[in-house]
Amino acid sequence: MAATRENVSLIFKLYCLTVMTLVAAAYTIALRYTRTSDKELYFSTTAVCITEVIKLLLSVGILAKETGSLGRFKTSLRENVLGSPKELMKLSVPSLVYAIQNNMAFLALSNLDAAVYQVTYQLKIPCTALCTVLMLNRTLSKLQWISVFMLCGGVTLVQWKPAQATKVMFLQVLAASTPLLWSSIQTTS
Repeated sequence: MAATRENVSLIFKLYCLTVMTLVAAAYTIALRYTRTSDKELYFSTTAVCITEVIKLLLSVGILAKETGSLGRFKTSLRENVLGSPKELMKLSVPSLVYAIQNNMAFLALSNLDAAVYQVTYQLKIPCTALCTVLMLNRTLSKLQWISVFMLCGGVTLVQWKPAQATKVMFLQVLAASTPLLWSSIQTTS
């Protein structure tokens, strides 16, 4: 039997894209603000753990709604989670890596500017593409490779500071701190 393809409207796709963009931006800004404010800091591990518990509860709620009855819900949990420990172990590896990644995001946002973090965070896309090609032996189309390289180029441009601009900034700092040194630098340049 052929798989049925759902027709999703363009408006719904744009709505999803907008919501996901706003959530990602709000998450980054709020997290940066809470990690750099002068108030007492919270443990990042606690925040990650609470987030994962909320996701678990939402997933269980969605499963309960899809199964329709308590008996089918229990059967589904027993068969798909408790009944297959090998599959549960396979799922626990990416879950553990994801938890570590979220803790590293807290650390990064505590030390980086929000814009730099957000752009650098996008490097996970080329890393995923590379792992997909090397580990899973999949191929990417020409357009996908161009997109990956453009993303890497964008990240590089955001992080790149020309040497001349850095030199000028350094000289301005020196000039502000020591006027006598500034006059000697100007005469030698």
